[in-house]
Amino acid sequence: MRSAVGAAIAAGIMAVGLVTSIVGTFLPWLKSGSTTRDSYEVLSLRDLAGLDGVAGSVVTSIWVGLTPLAMVVVALYVVRFRRFAACVGLLFGTISGTVALLATVQGDSKGALVGISIAGPVVTLAGAVLTIVGAITVLTSNRRSAVITGGNP
Repeated sequence: MRSAVGAAIAAGIMAVGLVTSIVGTFLPWLKSGSTTRDSYEVLSLRDLAGLDGVAGSVVTSIWVGLTPLAMVVVALYVVRFRRFAACVGLLFGTISGTVALLATVQGDSKGALVGISIAGPVVTLAGAVLTIVGAITVLTSNRRSAVITGGNP
């Protein structure tokens, strides 16, 4: 019973991480002057930066696909594919966490006309960490227990 409760708590942590990461993508990621842009608005600027080729399309598709991927994780967990949901959650956390970590490492550029706004990347990174911790805990929890009965030689 104890591991079932632990796995449920881990799934809850993973769900909170998914929601936190998605919310973080809508927070400010870039500031220019007094204007801030979320991660999706930053992606729309890729044409101006000359990234309008295949690489830009792949990056955009992956990033925009994070929200549906989070919904897939929840749906898989609801239909009792817990370990598969945790594996997809690890993929989600790795993608969102890597991008958020790179933006966070660049830091808040105070006083610059154009720079990284730290709020979005930090919240997304925190959500990615929670997602990964919850997913690893779900994967390592032992949900099944053997029942030992005596009498059979």
